[in-house]
Order: sequence, then C-alpha cells, then structure tokens
Amino acid sequence: MSDQTEMDQTEPGAGARWSVGVLASGVENTRVVGGGVAPSVAAAWAAATAVVVQAVAVWGRAEYRLTVAGVPVMVIPGLTVDGRVDVEDVHTGLVELAALTTHPPAAHR
Repeated sequence: MSDQTEMDQTEPGAGARWSVGVLASGVENTRVVGGGVAPSVAAAWAAATAVVVQAVAVWGRAEYRLTVAGVPVMVIPGLTVDGRVDVEDVHTGLVELAALTTHPPAAHR
C-alpha cells in the first residue's frame, strides 16, 4: 500500500491510483487485496469500494486500509443486530465518503 498523500496520479490525465489492503487479526502487515489505476477519482472510489465489499466477504470483520487518489482511509466494518458483518453499511459509508471527496460541499461564506 502506498503512503503517498498527494494526488497520486501516474501522469496528468492518466487516472487515479487506488489500493485496498486488509490488516487481519494477529498479523503485523497489511495484505494488499486489490489496486490499480482508474480513469477518474470517482471510478477509483467505485473500484476500491467494490474490492472492500468483496474482501469483507472473505476476511470478515478486520481493519481495511484504502488509498484513493492519495486519500488514506481506514474501515472497520460493524455488525448487524444478528451478529453478521454489515457489508451494506460498509458499501454505503464508502459511497458517501467518495461523494464528499469527489464533490466537496461548498465552503461557507
């Protein structure tokens, strides 16, 4: 996983980098489970979100680390009332975060 905090693009107009890793219980290092370059920041968020949702199905309730266009994010999924990992909430939260980072609200005047 990249530790870069700048826009993290290969070349201007070349797209936005994204990566997803999981820090499973009892291990010290993040395991990369997906990554690439998408044509836009919005597409990078969509790709990273899809990989996190798939990874949650495999790894369960663990710490997930994403970097999308230089924005670092850590996600730890919650549980539903019946004790299952809340995949829908993870998806919804990442979609909402993506909307804020790709279309930030107007500043107060």
